[in-house]
Amino acid sequence: MNNTLNINRLGKVIKRDGAGFAQNLGIALIILWAIPVIIWLFGNMTPFNGKMDPFSRLGIIGTLRNILIIIAPARLYKYCNNSRQGMGYAMMPASSLEKFISMVFYCIIVAPIVYIVGALAVDSVLALIGGSYEGFAVPAYFDKYAQLKHALDNKMFLSEEDYSLVSDSISLSFFITLKIASVIMLSSIFMFGNMVFKKHKTGKMIGILILLSIIYMIAFINYVSNHETIFQLMDEDNAADVIKRMLYIITRAAIVISAIISVVMLWGTYHKIKTQKY
Repeated sequence: MNNTLNINRLGKVIKRDGAGFAQNLGIALIILWAIPVIIWLFGNMTPFNGKMDPFSRLGIIGTLRNILIIIAPARLYKYCNNSRQGMGYAMMPASSLEKFISMVFYCIIVAPIVYIVGALAVDSVLALIGGSYEGFAVPAYFDKYAQLKHALDNKMFLSEEDYSLVSDSISLSFFITLKIASVIMLSSIFMFGNMVFKKHKTGKMIGILILLSIIYMIAFINYVSNHETIFQLMDEDNAADVIKRMLYIITRAAIVISAIISVVMLWGTYHKIKTQKY
């Protein structure tokens, strides 16, 4: 039964995992939903009379969503590889594939959607009350074109001419695909870490990512310092073409790398579920 897929049995696994969703992740959701409320209260209580626009709040919501994605696997499936407390998970009448599908369903799909729905609802209530929140975040959340333009304008400090150049390399469909791919990649990494480590699962995975990031930055800096001629050859005539080409390569590489990491991590998670010894 290790590699089989039965819809009725899969439904029972999903139902079983769903029964513990609120119990295991409920407190974390409430805390993350409460953080924007604290920010709103702080904005109303301080002398500073600035307003937070919807896109700034969406940035906060996105960051908190990523935090939830990081902690969700360890909260929902904390004991799935525990030699004692994981026996119930091991003895569940379901195949490894069915357990894996249910885990993917709750970690990658359900948890982020539940958080986003709740966060937008909280934001709407706070915006309706007024105070430091200006406008509603819900329309901005579904306006991906406006999000793309806001992200480029604020993160790259672009003029209208530069924005046209960059937007040719980063289309709206690509922007959406990249955001989805990043969610899947982040979730798959911590799902794998949850299956590999028995204690301090999330902390250990974060430590590994920090170490890899440091190694990557060192390698990147060394590469740039050894290939300065690429930038020296740029002039006013070819700068736009070179930048556009570099953006095209970097953005497409980001999608490919995210896909590869996600596939490897998801396969590793499934393999661990299948071969886990208790």
